[in-house]
Order: sequence, then C-alpha cells, then structure tokens
Amino acid sequence: MFFASKIIFTALCLITIIVPSIMDLNSTHMTNPAWPAHARLHWAISYFSTTVINLLALYLLWGSYAEKDAMLVTWFAGLAPVFFWGMFFPALLLPGTGTWPDGVVPPTSFPKLFLKIHPNFILSVLITVLAGVGIWLDLSKR
Repeated sequence: MFFASKIIFTALCLITIIVPSIMDLNSTHMTNPAWPAHARLHWAISYFSTTVINLLALYLLWGSYAEKDAMLVTWFAGLAPVFFWGMFFPALLLPGTGTWPDGVVPPTSFPKLFLKIHPNFILSVLITVLAGVGIWLDLSKR
C-alpha cells in the first residue's frame, strides 16, 4: 500500500473513533433525556458498529497477515470512515432531521456560520474527500 494513503486512512479511522467517543458519549446523544430509548438504541448501534469497522480497518492497515497489500484493504480502509461520516449527506435529506442534538441550544458565542453549516457536516465533507484522495493515491500507485 502507498504509504501516504496508509497515513491518511489511519488518521481518518482514528478521528472516526475518537471524535464521536468524545462528542457523543454524553447527555447530548447517548444519555440524552429528550431522546426516546429506541433512538438511543439506534445511536448505540451506529456508534459501536462504526468503532468496530474502523478498528478492523486499522488492523488491516497495520496488522500482520498474508494478503496485506490486497486492493480490498485499500477499499475497506479508505471507506471505513466514510461508512460513518459520508452518511451525513443522505441522512440530512430525510424530512425532520437536524444537526443539533435535541434539547441542546448553541451558545450565543457560537460562530454564526456554524449555525447554518454544522461543524459535523464540514468534518464529514473533509473526511469523505480525504478518503477519496487516499483511495485514488493508492490505486494510482499500483
């Protein structure tokens, strides 16, 4: 695997594990009293599946096994973060969805730009584009 792609994928997988762990394992998501139990269940399913998929991608990138340089590793490791962040795009097309957690009011000092374009959406665009760049770099060097 092209080393730059490996570094890109590693960074994106780590961001995908760490950022939701910091930002969402709290009362804005996981234990949000405004969310029904079933909504929290779906959040937990998304969180744990995303974490496991990205941990598997990290193993595929850095572990020791026979098919380490297979093209499938490039595709899986490159798309693993997109399986979470890239899903912001179709999710926001559904009626009634929003980027602010229920019951959370942005602070008055919050930049006005981020009231219209949520930082999560900006991060999802950046991660999806970087994953595409990493895949393209690796495939073009083969």
